[in-house]
Amino acid sequence: MAYPGPVRDEPLAVELHNTLYASGGELVDGLRDRASSDAWLAALGRRLPIGGSPGGPKPAELIALRQAVRAAFRALLKSQVPPRTSIETINRFSKRAPRSPMAQWRPNELPQAGWDFGGASRGDVVLSALAADAIDLLAGPDGAILRACGAPGCVLVFVKNHPRREWCSGACGNRARQARHYRRTRKRPADG
Repeated sequence: MAYPGPVRDEPLAVELHNTLYASGGELVDGLRDRASSDAWLAALGRRLPIGGSPGGPKPAELIALRQAVRAAFRALLKSQVPPRTSIETINRFSKRAPRSPMAQWRPNELPQAGWDFGGASRGDVVLSALAADAIDLLAGPDGAILRACGAPGCVLVFVKNHPRREWCSGACGNRARQARHYRRTRKRPADG
């Protein structure tokens, strides 16, 4: 199954937030079941850390973390302090896979950096990485450039990595421009 929702080149926590998206005027949960959750994780592919014993995160765990991230992001977008319960939830998920940097050398290859997750499960590794990314975004410089998409009906957020960027995607930008054009032309008196 291919993930039908949006996956863009945003920070992992933003990608998690955006698993609740609008399609055809309806809100869609991209993590609603194991198949859709696995499809989303597969769509993120190499952006997720490798490691951990078998067993991916449960959809309910992803949804719980997403709820905390969405609440924290909503507060950040309003220049408010995120709810204590959201921060506690994010911190709790971050702790599930303690990580230590690890150097790896293989014969005839360049050295690589990796992570030792102390025997954590794959699910814990993924959930911890998503939560750590949320912490980095909330407490780091990119938190100041987190934006809600301004297109009609869009519920996604993005990191404004370009001064002129106002929408989560080109498609949303087109919808916003079309809506603006429609409003302008509707206000003109009819020629007669």
